[in-house]
Amino acid sequence: MRGLDESWKRGRPDLVHFSMLEALSTPLFMKGLLNVYVHTFGNKVIDIAGQLRIPKSYFRFECLMMKLFAQGKVTSQDTTLLSMRDCSLEQLFKEIGPAKIVGLSTSGVLTDADQVVKKNQDVDCVYVVGGFPKGHFSENTARMFNCTYSIHDMGLESHVVIARILYECEKAYTGGFR
Repeated sequence: MRGLDESWKRGRPDLVHFSMLEALSTPLFMKGLLNVYVHTFGNKVIDIAGQLRIPKSYFRFECLMMKLFAQGKVTSQDTTLLSMRDCSLEQLFKEIGPAKIVGLSTSGVLTDADQVVKKNQDVDCVYVVGGFPKGHFSENTARMFNCTYSIHDMGLESHVVIARILYECEKAYTGGFR
């Protein structure tokens, strides 16, 4: 990775695995109230089917991703579970059509996770979490955000940010799941 452009943003599929485990294991996702997309460094988007359960074993996840990258999709019983396509982040946002795009980054305005969700719960909102080993969103990506927040005074791993934001979303949008 060292010889590649922006190498600090590459080569960590384990971060994607942790983040997907976190998001896809929530009641929001399991009840069909959350859409999850993965945008890769090479301008690919991974579309994730609702109710998808990804392997908890990293080795099995890695095999699944290798199949996805080789074949462009992963199916089971004629149902597409994962598919990958050429798509910039800007194109993805146009397809989704959110009213607001919120970036979550250590360089954002320091705000508690519950306040981030409360400030944005009245509109269709996309939360963007960087899944790269270090660094920040590119200037082009950051310009697409309506606002950028940091939910802690220290840098948190992407799966922790996802967990905290989705928990607050569950409380705000559904009154919590008990």
